[in-house]
Amino acid sequence: MILPKQLSFAKLPSPWTYLKIAVITPSKADITDIEFKSALTQSLQIHHGKVGSVSHVDVLKITPGSKSKSGTHSVCHVILRVASKNKADVWSAVTLISSIQGIPCSMNVVKESPVLVSLLSNPTTSPTMGHTRYRHQPAVF
Repeated sequence: MILPKQLSFAKLPSPWTYLKIAVITPSKADITDIEFKSALTQSLQIHHGKVGSVSHVDVLKITPGSKSKSGTHSVCHVILRVASKNKADVWSAVTLISSIQGIPCSMNVVKESPVLVSLLSNPTTSPTMGHTRYRHQPAVF
């Protein structure tokens, strides 16, 4: 058997993309996974029609809200698993949500990655993988 001198492996695209979303509210709000997914599904249906409403999205984790450094608003984080082909639709639907259960909010995709572990790590102690976006202006309610 003859072996090649150098082996090369093809990188296969990941079927999933993981999104870390910051949910900013004027006061501390305990958002459940059902409330978040309901708001997201409604936004997908309104902005992308029936095609958007069948996008595969799983809410993996919601961290409890904590006061911001300025103390004017509360921030909690949500981690979603999204089919890679639906990433753009879900991303736009998330940023267009303006309230959850009547509570005004602002949502931003903080980070996206094909690897879940990179979203769960602490960015100050580990290298960043995936794409990172931060909102530069304060939330307006």
